[in-house]
Amino acid sequence: MKSVLTMKIEVATKSDMQDFFTYLTLQLADNGRGGSPMFQPVSRDDSIVSVPTRQKFMQGVTTPVGEPGWRLLWLMKNDTGAIMGHVDIRPYEDEYCQHRVLLGMGVDSHYRRQGLGRILIEHCIAYCHDQAQISWLDLNVLSNNEAAKPLYLHAGFQVLGEVEDRPSY
Repeated sequence: MKSVLTMKIEVATKSDMQDFFTYLTLQLADNGRGGSPMFQPVSRDDSIVSVPTRQKFMQGVTTPVGEPGWRLLWLMKNDTGAIMGHVDIRPYEDEYCQHRVLLGMGVDSHYRRQGLGRILIEHCIAYCHDQAQISWLDLNVLSNNEAAKPLYLHAGFQVLGEVEDRPSY
């Protein structure tokens, strides 16, 4: 008998951030290692949660949506409160792009291939559809991340452009 995975998705608050940074640090440690594709455009040695990144997340989750610097972060947690995955959106800084948001997401390596990424994306898309000020949802994916591309295409994203990877040495 297969066990049923218990989970909930909730908006992150300031009190969630230390657990989130721990989760994100572990996730980034997988970037391009042990058969995992590169999912961040940084070297394997630089796959860390930098101080500026931490500051942007902290500022973003404590700033109301619509105010400069906001970021909406949802955490998927299991029944013990451990973070299984996340999805976040944030606006562009360009003055005339406030109707567009950029999506970021990830799933803990222990929970991949169970449909959690699809659930997180659907949650985010549903939120964006309900927001009059959001008319465009963007995301970027590295071309070698073959596991992620079908997920995004199935969710309705379209390839609008591609940049060739640089050769690796």
